[in-house]
Amino acid sequence: MKKIVMTSLVIVLLASLILSSCAEETAEPTPAQTTPQQTTKPSEQVSRYLAIEPKPVERTEMPEPEKVYKLRYSDWGPPFIDLGVRAKEWMAAVEERTQGRIHIDGYWSESLMKADDTFRGVETGIADIALYVLGGSQGVHQINRVIDLPGTGIPTQTAQRDIYLKLRGKYPELDAEYGNTFPLFMRGLPAEHIHTTDKFHLVRTPDDLAGLKTYANALWTEQLGSKDASINNVAVMEMYTSLERGLIQGMFVHWLFIYSFGLTELMKYHAVVGEGGLGMQTFGYIMNRDSYAQLPDDLKKIFMDTTLEWSALSLSEDDPTTIAAGIALAEELGNEIAYLTDSEIAEWYEFAKPIQEQWIADSEAKGFSNARAIYDDMMQMIAEYE
Repeated sequence: MKKIVMTSLVIVLLASLILSSCAEETAEPTPAQTTPQQTTKPSEQVSRYLAIEPKPVERTEMPEPEKVYKLRYSDWGPPFIDLGVRAKEWMAAVEERTQGRIHIDGYWSESLMKADDTFRGVETGIADIALYVLGGSQGVHQINRVIDLPGTGIPTQTAQRDIYLKLRGKYPELDAEYGNTFPLFMRGLPAEHIHTTDKFHLVRTPDDLAGLKTYANALWTEQLGSKDASINNVAVMEMYTSLERGLIQGMFVHWLFIYSFGLTELMKYHAVVGEGGLGMQTFGYIMNRDSYAQLPDDLKKIFMDTTLEWSALSLSEDDPTTIAAGIALAEELGNEIAYLTDSEIAEWYEFAKPIQEQWIADSEAKGFSNARAIYDDMMQMIAEYE
């Protein structure tokens, strides 16, 4: 009996000890035992556990993206003619060679501005670059039109380009007249001949002009008027319908022009006035001076080199090919092509003389006192050109 009682007491005592121990482990800490507030940073705590110091984050500076210079190119013609095709190739080449740092957007068929507004539009920055025919914007250029004078006998487009460059280099007033624009390049268009529809007749000499309503270089206005003919320079996009309806019956232009704009089929007669034609108008790309000045020097070189390369391709490859295609089409259509005799060509050159004298007088009246000297110098260059 005593053994049983003693055993029970031992069990009770052990149970009490166990319960007492559990109570101590789960008891709430007294105020003196309260854990102090954490004052170390999480990163410091982590570093203790890892036994390493945290490394500062290294920030890599990203290079500034290179600026893209966006330019607007305006063209009064459509993009599918040879001039337009070459212009698109030129734009693509500029972008590729500058690795995208110059991007040129093309605006075609007078979608940005009318052909008559080309010069003022580029000068004021509506377009940065444009296809421009010298004299295409009336009242803008006077002294520069010496190179456009009809009947001077410039033999080829290459000769026209070279002589104009020499004149511009020798007489600074020519480039000054471009104002806030400058020529990226300027060269002669192909020689102009006389193309008429079946609503008129073949024009071999000035006496055949009576009654003709034609598209022509505006410098011809008074002389054509003296033969009872008139100039009606309709917009490019209106030429086809104007010829079709008889609003004009002819054009003093080059083969490339009537072929590119699909006008050959409306013509019936073609009078070819020698190799140099009645004259050559001057065209090229003009650019806003401020737009060019913003380009870094390395881009300027690439831009100019590419531009001159493409203009040379147009002169040496495109024009001869298209002129030949235009003549071939006229022959295929059964049009009459008359190659004028030397005496007939001389008659046209004599007929153009008053235009040249009038230009000299008008230029002097506008303050260009050396207009005759520039004209005489040009005529000497033409005579000596090889």
